[in-house]
Order: sequence, then structure tokens, then C-alpha cells
Amino acid sequence: MENKQQDIWLKAAVIGSIWASFEIVFGSFFHSLRLPFAGTFLTFSSIVLLIAFSYKWQDKNLFIKAGIIAALMRSLMPTSIILGPLIGILIEAALFQLAFNLFGRNFFSFATAGILAMFSAIVHKVVSIILIYGFDIVKILENLYYVFLHTTHLELPFNQLFTIMVAGYVLLGLIAVLIGQWTGKRIVVNQPLQQFETGEWHIKNELFDIGRFRYRSVYLFVHVVLLILFLIGLEWYSMGYVVFPIVVYLLFLFKRYGKSLRRLSKALFWIQLLIIVLMAVWLWQDKVAGLLTGTKMILRAILVVSSFTAISVELKNPLVKVLLYKKGYSQLYATLGLATAAVPFILKHISKERKMLFKPLKILQKSIALSDTLLQEFYRQIMQRNKIFIISGETRSGKTTFLKAVVGRLKEENPEIKIGGIIAHGTDFRGERFGFHIENILTGEKQHLCSREPANEDDIKMGRFYFFKKGLRFGNKSILDNLEQLDLLVIDEVGYLELKGMGWFESIEKAMAIQNLDMIFVVRKRLLESILELWQNKHFIVVDINNNTPEFIVNQLKISLQKKTASL
Repeated sequence: MENKQQDIWLKAAVIGSIWASFEIVFGSFFHSLRLPFAGTFLTFSSIVLLIAFSYKWQDKNLFIKAGIIAALMRSLMPTSIILGPLIGILIEAALFQLAFNLFGRNFFSFATAGILAMFSAIVHKVVSIILIYGFDIVKILENLYYVFLHTTHLELPFNQLFTIMVAGYVLLGLIAVLIGQWTGKRIVVNQPLQQFETGEWHIKNELFDIGRFRYRSVYLFVHVVLLILFLIGLEWYSMGYVVFPIVVYLLFLFKRYGKSLRRLSKALFWIQLLIIVLMAVWLWQDKVAGLLTGTKMILRAILVVSSFTAISVELKNPLVKVLLYKKGYSQLYATLGLATAAVPFILKHISKERKMLFKPLKILQKSIALSDTLLQEFYRQIMQRNKIFIISGETRSGKTTFLKAVVGRLKEENPEIKIGGIIAHGTDFRGERFGFHIENILTGEKQHLCSREPANEDDIKMGRFYFFKKGLRFGNKSILDNLEQLDLLVIDEVGYLELKGMGWFESIEKAMAIQNLDMIFVVRKRLLESILELWQNKHFIVVDINNNTPEFIVNQLKISLQKKTASL
């Protein structure tokens, strides 16, 4: 079952990486120029892509997984999560998956999925505009519609306009389906397997990595609640009652998330807001009321954009990742790293086409042709998984002594290997464990990690011990120093802090992204199940100190380490 799920996620990574690459090339181009119907064009392309791939792979729930990967990738490039494209792609993928699950893989299913996905683009756009500007934008558009009819002397009732729009989107959806079927049969079914030179890929998953930002889990809840309250306040009460608290909240957001609020620094964003104010003043008979309405829409737009940006940043909290891991989504992050690393390879091949922006179908076909090479490369990357040992035992049962014996034997038998990381040494007082200090294996330097008594106000209390910030910084630096040059990484120990996304969690994530780096963790027996659940996509070899000897790990690592040193 695990291999089957891994296979589906790898195929989803192939589709997701191609989908996201296409969105990056054409989406960025259209949105940067603010061309109309950019979202409709991208949805049209997505329909063609997914239907074509339905002829290649028919795995269960493949397309919703591909949509999740594509949505995250599209939102991650080049910076923090952007909820707009993420939600749009997820809706398209969900509609496709729903149609396939209900009706199977046939023309009716394709047509249903294509039409629904095409309508999702316009619905998503309308909902986004209303969310940002409020229902006052509907009044402005309605007034503009009547001004247009009056100026042109046309007779086009709204119901006729709506019917024409619906018919147009149905037609576009069916055309996309037919092109997708043609592409699937021609490129996927009839075309022989093609091989492309992949080169060396560097896998790096940056979803939960934005430097030294200090996360606050409670802020996720606070931002959502305040956004809802302020939006209700703007609609139900006079603006004079809510403008001050909103401004105070915005100042807080600018101070905390200033680097992420790039959209507010773009001149085009403010030009759009200015145009909306001018239109409100022009279209309202009461000019003061029009000015107030336009001002409220500006305030609402800044509030929504800033709040969603703040929520996006806080979603990168490592604790969120830990919670998702525990819910069984660790495969997502493993394949997301693969898919992200594949994008330069995809862009390199599709960008060779001259005037590629004017040949979207040809670019799409060429992207699909890369799928077999991508899947083979993903399998190759997975096969090179790290070998991770967990030394497990009860509290004060001799786990660290066992670890020292392993490290000593490895150094004795292979003096040339490079072992790094940390070993924790306990300190006792009157027969009780009082604290720990950690040792950098490479340098021999030591630093106090935790104690039964706090040293500073910002110490982290976990169980009986207070963990020192200085000790945690020292430990993480010891783990990351020369990480890519190590043959073996040792971490003593992994426990409660890591289960909450703190301690060595981020350093372990970076270490796991390095190929051919073997590792040894020390874990208390009562936490073993939780640690295995946290990183369930990794292959662990659990060594109980009561049932094994240090030679077991030494012999297991010997061949691996000898291969590494021989290749140097």
C-alpha cells in the first residue's frame, strides 16, 4: 500500500510540475501585462493538460494530488504563499477529480469536468473581486453596464448577456476537452517513450522556510477572526466606527509582515484603487457618498490583501507542517520537493521553442512528452533515500552510551569518514537528572542545553526542563556545519521539541533533503511512535538497545560509508 501511494504521489508530482511550469510561463506573462481573460486561458490549458494525462495514468485521486502540488508550486514562486492561485488551481483539480470519480473516464466525464472547470475560473474571479472590494464593486459594474448601453444605444438585457457568456464558456470547455483528447491520443498513447538528459537536480523544499521569522501559531486564528469582524463592521456600521481599529491593525501587519507585503508596493495596485474611487464619485449622484464608498472599498482592499498575506506567512509555521505530517501528508512534502526541483529542467526544454508564448499548444505537448523522463528521475531520487537509524530505549537506559560506542567503532574502523552532529551529556545533582549539555562531534565544543531551573525569561519550558535559546542555536549550528560534506549525521536526541516544530526540527528537515547522508537519531521509546509518524515518508531502521548491539549499526553502515569514501 505504501509503495502504491508513493507511485501515485510521484505521478502527481510529474503532472503538478508540468502544470505549474505552464502556469509560471504563461500566467506570469499574462498577469504582469494585466491582459483580460488570463485566468480563462490558463484554465483552458489546464483542461487540455489533465485530459491528456488521463489517457496515460488512471490512478485513483491522481488529479486532486496533482492539483495540490501545482497549487503549492505556483504559489511558492517566487515567494510566499499566494492564496488566490492556490485556491483557483485546487478548485479546478477538485472538479476534475469529482467528475472522474462519478462518471469514469469517458467523454461525458471529460465534458462535465471541462465545463465546470471553465466556469470555476470566472466564479473564482468574481468571488475574489467581491471579497477584496465588497458588493459596492457590483454597483459600480452595474452602473457602468447601463452607461455603456445608454452611450452605444444598444438593447442588450442582462439576461441575454448572461446567456451569451454561459454559452461561450460551455463552448470553450468543450473545445478544451476535444483538444485534450486529441493531445492525449496523439502524444500520450501513440508517441513512443522519449528520453531527455536531466542533469543534476538540487532538491529543496522551501514551503516552510523564510529565514529567521518568528512564528506565532495563535496569529493564524487572530488574523482570520479579525478579518471577518472588520469586514462585517465595514458593511454594517458607519466607517467612522471601524476605521481606527482597522488602521491600527494594518500598522501592526506592516510592521510584522512588511517584507511580504510586496503587492502593496506596486504602483498598479494603487492605480486600480484610484480608478475605483474616481468611478464611484462619477457614478454616484451624491458625490460625497460616492467618495465615502470609494474610500471604504480602498480600505477593504488593503485590509483583505494584507490579512491574506499575513495568513499565508503564518501558514509556513513549522508547527503547521508537523500537524500535516501527523495527518498523513508527509508524502506531499517529499514529492513537492521533487516537483519543485524539476521546474528548471521543464522550463529549459519548453523555452527552447521560439516565440513560445504564441504556441501554447505546442509547448503543452512538448511538456507532456517530458513526463516519462520526469517519472524515471523521481524514482531514481526516491531510491537514493537516506539510511536513518533510530536508537531507542527507556529514559536513562544507556542510549547515549550506546551511541558513543557506535560512533567510536565507526571512527576506529573508518578513520577517513566525516561524522558530525551533536551528542547530549546529562548532568546529575543528588542522584537526579538536573540538565543536559551538548557536544559538537566535529569540534568537541560544548554548550549547556537545558536545566531544571530557568536561566532567562525566554527559555522554552518542555516537561521538567527549561531549554536555553543559546544552547538551541549552538545545537542547530553544530548540526548544519559542513552538513553537505558529512558522511554521517548524529543527533542526540529527537523528542518533544521536534514534535512541536521546534528544537532540531528545521535542521533535520534540511539534513533529510541531502542525498546519501546517513543519520542516527536517539529517541525515547515512549516518543518513538510519534517520531515515526511525523516523518512517515522516510525509511527508518529502529534499533532497540535492549535487543541489539552497537555492531548491528556499524555493520549496516559500513558498506554505505565505504562506498562514499571510495568515491572521494
